[in-house]
Amino acid sequence: MKKSALSVLFFVWLSAAEAVAWSYGEFVSCDAINPKPKITFLTSYGLLIHDLSTPQREIERISGGAEKGFYVVGLATLTPKYQIHIKDIYVKTLDQNHTCLLPSEIEIKFGYNDPLIYVSKEIDRNSCKFSQVIRHEQVHQRINILTLEYFLPLIDETIRNAINEVRAVKISGNGQAEINDGIQRLYKYYTARLQPIIDEFQRARENEQRKLDNITNYTMESELCREFERKRPDKSL
Repeated sequence: MKKSALSVLFFVWLSAAEAVAWSYGEFVSCDAINPKPKITFLTSYGLLIHDLSTPQREIERISGGAEKGFYVVGLATLTPKYQIHIKDIYVKTLDQNHTCLLPSEIEIKFGYNDPLIYVSKEIDRNSCKFSQVIRHEQVHQRINILTLEYFLPLIDETIRNAINEVRAVKISGNGQAEINDGIQRLYKYYTARLQPIIDEFQRARENEQRKLDNITNYTMESELCREFERKRPDKSL
């Protein structure tokens, strides 16, 4: 009888000890208390600049070379820009061991920086060649814009879905180091979700640009100016 009583007392004591060891924060979902964060989606093409003062040799160096039998006398460049910025965050302490990290405002930037068109300074600005080169490079930049416009809704939808699926993270503790680690976890998740569509965007942009940059098109464009020169009324002047 005494042995049974001791067993019961030991079981009760053990259960109470385990209850004390349990943490309230372990059983609370951060998503359950997190409102949807404000999401701002920004895009920009930038201010297009025409550079007509750079030598042909330098343009070719920047471009990385030319097709065999051709010179690089024009070039269109820009810098793609992808950025996710958690602008504001709310820290909710559950207990001494658990904290919810709740992004309250997120800003996404997707677009371009520094669009630039180079045309070799050696080309006569009054020539057909100048018009042909600058038009060719303007088409490249137009392709960049159209590709961006096509993908903007897809990027927007993808990142909003990702943010809504994981709107918060639970971290151990509430120190600044733990908070920073939690923020980095969110960035890694958002970036991982966004990367496949960014890769698809890059492939689509490169494929469209190759339709313009190939020997067949180069030859056709050069022939247009040769034909113009042959038929030019003031050719003998």
